[in-house]
Amino acid sequence: MYRFLQLIGSPSEIGRYLASMLQRVKSPFRSSSWEHDLAFLAECAAIIRHTHSALWYELASFADAFDAPAERSLFLRAAALPQACSAVAWQHSSGQVFVGRNYDFYINMPTRDLLATHSSYGYKHIGMNGGLVGGRYDGINEHGLFVGLHKVMADRQEHLQPGVPFHLLPRLALDLCTSTAEVISLFRELPQLSSFNYTVADRHGRFARLECYPGQPIGVLEADTLLATTNHFNHPDLSPLQGRRPLSDSKAREAFLCAAVGHEYGDPWLQTAQTMSDHQIPLCCHKEFSSTLWSGLYELTQQRVAYSFGAPCQVGYRELEF
Repeated sequence: MYRFLQLIGSPSEIGRYLASMLQRVKSPFRSSSWEHDLAFLAECAAIIRHTHSALWYELASFADAFDAPAERSLFLRAAALPQACSAVAWQHSSGQVFVGRNYDFYINMPTRDLLATHSSYGYKHIGMNGGLVGGRYDGINEHGLFVGLHKVMADRQEHLQPGVPFHLLPRLALDLCTSTAEVISLFRELPQLSSFNYTVADRHGRFARLECYPGQPIGVLEADTLLATTNHFNHPDLSPLQGRRPLSDSKAREAFLCAAVGHEYGDPWLQTAQTMSDHQIPLCCHKEFSSTLWSGLYELTQQRVAYSFGAPCQVGYRELEF
């Protein structure tokens, strides 16, 4: 169920390799009508081509291997949307910058790939993909930049304008950016298709929570020293868009993360690991429809990275060569 894939080469080489390793699957969830509207997807594709043309050729090469229109590559493997994900970024008194990130979703989610990418058209990075071609759900690049996504269950827009799919935004950032400030500038230029939060942290200890909703300017909440992100909007311009949905669980996880690393004790790497393995709220989940499928630990200053393929309380973290 968990795989480690190395992506090396040109856009067409990586696209064809992914096509040889992946199988098309249908989403078990109701998809939006625009995901099958080729004219709409063509306008979305134009945004990708303008922003990062090489990534578009990678996606198109994948689609070509399946005899699918290139535009369908934007959602060719729409397996599922993440529902409950947590992340904390904090700077230790030593100056080191740490990030912990749990990805929680339906336990039967079929695709869980760790991708090490050394392409000819973007910064080297390592990160996870949950089933949507070309995307990254979290990861770190060679400049010590971390980006991770978090689904927000907000009200749906009745009329949607073309934009960038949620899973490609972290990929664009990891490929093109070296700092939190650069990611903020990039996201401000790109129209959004979905309601998501994004955790951004760099090795200099600059953190941002980017809150995105279709048709709205992104909400930027910057922080020094400590930042936690879960699955609700905090920005005053966006929080009304969540309607009457319960937010207590998401807010409890956010508060717990801030408290857990708000004071230092012992080894900060182990402190972050213990935080992401905690069951008090819980951060580490074991429910059928909210299970921790993977967890990542990152030290951005020295580009140290480890992943737990499953609940970290049971599996533990495996440190990887960047």
